[in-house]
Amino acid sequence: MRNYAALPILLIAAALQATFAPQIRVFGGTPDLTFLCVLAWAITADLEIGVLWAFAGGILTDLLSAAPTGASVIGLLLIVFGIDALRRQFVNISLPLVILLLIGGTVVQKLVFAVVMILSGFGINLFEYSIYVVAPTLAYNVIFALPVFWFMRRFKPRRVGV
Repeated sequence: MRNYAALPILLIAAALQATFAPQIRVFGGTPDLTFLCVLAWAITADLEIGVLWAFAGGILTDLLSAAPTGASVIGLLLIVFGIDALRRQFVNISLPLVILLLIGGTVVQKLVFAVVMILSGFGINLFEYSIYVVAPTLAYNVIFALPVFWFMRRFKPRRVGV
């Protein structure tokens, strides 16, 4: 039943990301609230639910931004599939692994997004983008991860089995 909370939560996260997050921008980076919600949910959810969250979160994020529709979906789906592959290798995803997923996922999400934007005709310098967008976004995601994960834990169903 709690899986139906996905759309309102992701819609609120995408709306906050489009309206509130740019107000606290340092250089070109902002907290990626949709990514944090998808990551928090996908760590304990089944692959099918994680894919649903990644797809819905990416589409909602792109609809509320100037990005081509689907640009955010690719990176989020790669992260969800990566989490599922890690879950198959380890019994539990521990705190150090969550931190690595947070850092690696942010970098993957932002760089895949930049490549999609470049392929769509936007002029993005990957070196400058990495310094002025990816690095500040990574810092914001680390800061905002604990509150978002705490909030998302209130809505997540408990995982039964491994």
